Order: sequence, then structure tokens, then C-alpha cells
Amino acid sequence: MKYINEKVAYTKGLVDGLELDQTSNEGKVLVQVLDILEDIVDALDGITEAQEELEEYVEMVDDDLSDLEDFVLDEDGIFDDDDEDYEFDDEDYYEVICPECGNVYITEFEAFESNSVVCPDCGAPFVLDEEVNCCGEDGCDCHQEV
Repeated sequence: MKYINEKVAYTKGLVDGLELDQTSNEGKVLVQVLDILEDIVDALDGITEAQEELEEYVEMVDDDLSDLEDFVLDEDGIFDDDDEDYEFDDEDYYEVICPECGNVYITEFEAFESNSVVCPDCGAPFVLDEEVNCCGEDGCDCHQEV
């Protein structure tokens, strides 16, 4: 990039040094072409700077992702749910489908205590009067009444 900038500056110096008649048609065109080349060099400098910033950002994200993978996966690359830092009991969560908008979301059992739920997507309240499939699978036979 620096090389192109130097060549444009050299060419502009030649035009100034040769004292070309800038009022002639050829002189006007040459000056205009050099101005365009300078604009192109400036734009390329900006693109190069933005690309370098993006490369740094991608490296940071890659490092963070590696740290996250180390935290979540064991040595064999398998999800390690026995980690004492990871506590998620899927038996306390339920899948709910809003009858108004059809939005599917996951909520905790405590949300069902009043037997009235508000959809987080559309805000429509609705009453649960059916059995809840606590495991989220069709074959579950431990239905709880909510």
C-alpha cells in the first residue's frame, strides 16, 4: 500500500516539476487523474486499516471461543455435564407454546404456580389447564398437573 502511495506522489511531483501547462486539455486530464489516484490510495489505506482491526477482533473472538471450549468440553472434546461449575437441571424447565402467537419458549416450573403464563414474545396472557409434559418428550409418562 505504501508503495502505491509513493508512486502516486512521485508522479504528482513529476507533473509539478515538469511545469506542464495545467490549463491545456492534456494538463487538466493529467491533474484530474492524479487527484483520482490519490483518492483511491486514501480509500485503500482506510480499507487496510479496517481489515487489520477486524483481524485483531477475530483473533480475540477465537481466543475467547477456545477458552469457552476448554471450559465446556473435556479432554476428548465431549460435553462434560459432570462439571461442578455447570449446574443446569432440565427437570425444572418446561417448553411452552403460546396459543396466540405460537412462540415456543422455555420457562421454569415456578412460572406455572399461578396457572397463568404471559408470553414473553407477544405479551398475551393464557391459562394452563392441561397436563404438562415435564420431560419435553412425547414418550414421557411422568406428567405433572399444573
